[in-house]
Amino acid sequence: MPINKNEVSFTYDVTEHLKGVPESDREDAANDAGEAALKKITEFVEKRRSPVKGNNKNFEKLSDSYGNFKRKKVGNSNPNLRLTGELIESLDVEADDSSFTIRVTGDDNNVAKAYNNNDGDTIPKRQFLPNDTKDEQFKGGVVQVIKEAIKKYKKKDTKDTEKIIAPADVAAKSFESALKSFKASKREKQIAQNIKSFKIEDIL
Repeated sequence: MPINKNEVSFTYDVTEHLKGVPESDREDAANDAGEAALKKITEFVEKRRSPVKGNNKNFEKLSDSYGNFKRKKVGNSNPNLRLTGELIESLDVEADDSSFTIRVTGDDNNVAKAYNNNDGDTIPKRQFLPNDTKDEQFKGGVVQVIKEAIKKYKKKDTKDTEKIIAPADVAAKSFESALKSFKASKREKQIAQNIKSFKIEDIL
């Protein structure tokens, strides 16, 4: 998805991470992965770092004039994309069964501010979403939380945990099943139940 003056969004394909997730759970898994990614993005930004791979420098400090303005308004001049909090809070997650999209929502002002920060159009670049038209991706820290969010939806392999049924138990269960299909008196059923309680090894 694009990063331009009209829209700021990024779509992450989680198909590879969804292996082992039941189809009925895939959209929920993708949505949780998107929410986890968004939370991690805000953590990067709070530390004045970009969550985008290849951007390893701290965000450039605010200009003196804007820094003073922000300090008077919120008590600090950190370049963490938070003045009113409106920009970060405008980020929303949408998901389907193979991907999630993080999108800037709200009025045009939010989109304009997001574009300027991600592109460095009229202010120093402080990128918080990858630009997929440039094949950009998240850093490993974001990818890791995406994988962790999806992991809980993966179907557990029960081969090693399934109860091993002994032949004697199989015979008893088959006998019990057959018993239910016959019409018998209460006394006859009781006798049959007593017989069923013997194990094969008891009579061999």
